[in-house]
Amino acid sequence: MRSIVVVSGEQEHSDPWHGLAGTSAVVAEVLSPLGAVRTVGTGATELAEAITSADVVVLNVSGDLAADPADSSPVVDLLEAHLAEGKGILALHSSSLAFSDDPRWSDLLGGRWEPGVTMHPQIGHALVQATDEGRDLLAGFDDFVLYDERYTALETRPGGRVLAEHTEDGLTHPLVWTREGADDRGRVAYDALGHGVESYDSAEHRRLLAELLDWVDARD
Repeated sequence: MRSIVVVSGEQEHSDPWHGLAGTSAVVAEVLSPLGAVRTVGTGATELAEAITSADVVVLNVSGDLAADPADSSPVVDLLEAHLAEGKGILALHSSSLAFSDDPRWSDLLGGRWEPGVTMHPQIGHALVQATDEGRDLLAGFDDFVLYDERYTALETRPGGRVLAEHTEDGLTHPLVWTREGADDRGRVAYDALGHGVESYDSAEHRRLLAELLDWVDARD
């Protein structure tokens, strides 16, 4: 049985706007049919052991960009080593704000929240639009509506595959993307949805989360 670790942001790896403990608990419940799920906080003494022993790391973390950045290198070291072993990472929502002092994280993730550029409209019912690549990669994936934030104008890096997007002011913006390392190993997926627990009331979002986890787990 695959080992899944949900890493929930605490202290300097959280922010005032996201209830990460609550959404981490729901994410763990959604993913429980897919493996043995364990939730660990970023401040826990067992964080290194949990990441090292996991097949898939699910990151539900953040960062307060108005605060002085903490040293994130110990956590990013663990994530970089995890991918180097051919294992997978699924990063959620505010994880694009996390570890802002360590540029390796945005390189691994394939993008980031860019201060002064990235934003989101008022939270509400949102149309998630599947791209052709999304339909090709994920069986049965299609457009759906849910109650959530829509991150807009995220900075993205070359080499990613955008699976879902939304439209704001006539422009499309990526919401879900994937990246993979050499030889189809060390896969990363990012899902910009999941601001609050109500996001996971959507059956389509729950299904998307499960399918992304299956995709990042690239074990033979």
